[in-house]
Amino acid sequence: MHYTTALTLLTGSLAIAAPLDGRAVTQFPKGTSWDIVLNTKSLELSDFQKAPGTAIDIDLFDLSQPTNRIAELAKTKKVICYFSAGSREDWRPGAAQFRPSDYGRNMIWKGENWVDVKSPRVREIMKARIELAAKSGCHAVDPDNVDGYSAYADYVNYLASVAKQNNLAIGLKNALAIIPAVLPNIQFAINEQCHEFGECTEYAQVSKANLAVFNVEYELKDCSHPTGVVLSSVFKPLDLDTVGGQC
Repeated sequence: MHYTTALTLLTGSLAIAAPLDGRAVTQFPKGTSWDIVLNTKSLELSDFQKAPGTAIDIDLFDLSQPTNRIAELAKTKKVICYFSAGSREDWRPGAAQFRPSDYGRNMIWKGENWVDVKSPRVREIMKARIELAAKSGCHAVDPDNVDGYSAYADYVNYLASVAKQNNLAIGLKNALAIIPAVLPNIQFAINEQCHEFGECTEYAQVSKANLAVFNVEYELKDCSHPTGVVLSSVFKPLDLDTVGGQC
């Protein structure tokens, strides 16, 4: 998911972070209500605090820099912190950390490229982002763009191990094909448009494991639950710049 916001995060600051010792990994049982707002440019902290739902998915960088608002938000919400784990975004200050060999073909959005998830440098960059999430007070991470190839299962499990070391929950974003391979290591799933694409039934394993399935639809407002699947659905504009829209 691409969104444009002015960021003031300095590249070097991604390297510093420490896990929140002693905090249990937050659980997201099926049926957990949620909201997702990734384009935060016109919103205040109070808007997020008033958002419907017990969990909220927000941009890690927007709310952690230059002033950390995540810790305050986390007092009343289960905060899921979004970042792209499968791509290099040239509008991020951290873009210079990637070597040319770390990324390849273009994605849909201008300035965004798939990364080599087997690259040790890419994994270190993402490890630092997870550590930043822990330091900022997030309860969980939402690593996006991990549905490019079947080989991403190993990558997601690596990210999950880093999240666990930092006492963070982690969700699987889309990537339906790798659900069985990563299910033991995730605490929730996030899906975009499973109703529109007829894919919601694929989450039966996740619901059976009593994990939340957070669904966002952009075109089709469908609040139904397929047999064996419990969805926590919201209907949003594509820019993901508004609060609310729960079923």
